[in-house]
This record gives sequence, C-alpha cells and structure tokens, in this order.
Amino acid sequence: MNAINPSPFRSLLTSLRSLPGSERALLEQVMHELSLHLGPAVAPKVAPAPVERVALSPWQERRAKELMSSQMDKGLSIAGIASECSLSRSHFSRAFKKNTGLSPRDWYLQLRLDRAKGLLGESALTISQISLDCGFADQSHFTRVFTRVVGVTPFNWRRSMAQALVCCAD
Repeated sequence: MNAINPSPFRSLLTSLRSLPGSERALLEQVMHELSLHLGPAVAPKVAPAPVERVALSPWQERRAKELMSSQMDKGLSIAGIASECSLSRSHFSRAFKKNTGLSPRDWYLQLRLDRAKGLLGESALTISQISLDCGFADQSHFTRVFTRVVGVTPFNWRRSMAQALVCCAD
C-alpha cells in the first residue's frame, strides 16, 4: 500500500479554519473523520474545535421580531417564523432564546403586553378592543394573562396610569 501524503490534508484543514463559526466546526469535524478513516499518517495533530452554541444571525433575529410585531393580531406560528429564517422550528426556538433570553412565545407575549400597556395608557379604546388588537382571544383571556404577568388588572393598570398623569400635571 502506498503512503498517503498528509500535506494536502493539513493545508485543507488550515483553509477550513478561516470559515465562519458553525461552518468551520462542521467542516473541521468532517476533515477529522476523513483523516481518521484514511489513517494516522494524515490525522491532524490538533483536536477539532468545539462546536459553538447556536445563535441567530442579526438578519434572522430582526426578521423574526418584525414578523412577530406585524402579526400581533393574527397569532403566532413559530414554525412559520422559523421557516422565514431558514431554520427548523426547534433550532429556531433554541437560537432565539440564546439571542434574547426568552423563548419565542415568551418574547411574543411580552411584546403583546407592552403594546397593550401603551394602548391602555394612551388611548380611549375599550379593554375588549385592546385585547383583540393585541392578539388575545377575548377580553377575559387578556385580563387573566395581563393580571398574572403584570400583577394588576388592565382596568386598574389604566386607572393608575391616569392618576399618575394627573399627579404629574399638578
């Protein structure tokens, strides 16, 4: 059997290290497996780099947040948003949580509640209309979720905001 020249494999490994994060780690692992298969003469003398943790690229995070914001009154499809970001649902969910610290559902809920607070404080819309505008099934569901997360009912929150404005105007 002829000896295999390890030089081309080592130069290929050097080139692979210049690739961005996850691509580099994946290709480096393939290179490592290939060199092990071909024999110890070409095996790299360095261990493969550890695989980096999953994260969304800036465009993926921006796109996901834009979609969630624009679909607030229609409901959330994590699978649809993941698809728009060219990711599987599970990969998207893990990556989104790594970027934001919140799961897509929790981030979306916080977005809806923040919008509801803005509408409660700055508009004369009914609580029922605000609940629908923010994507809740009905006023009862909105009130339960708002009270659980914020600690007061939407009505009491609106009243406290109005009283705070009166106090600040004096």
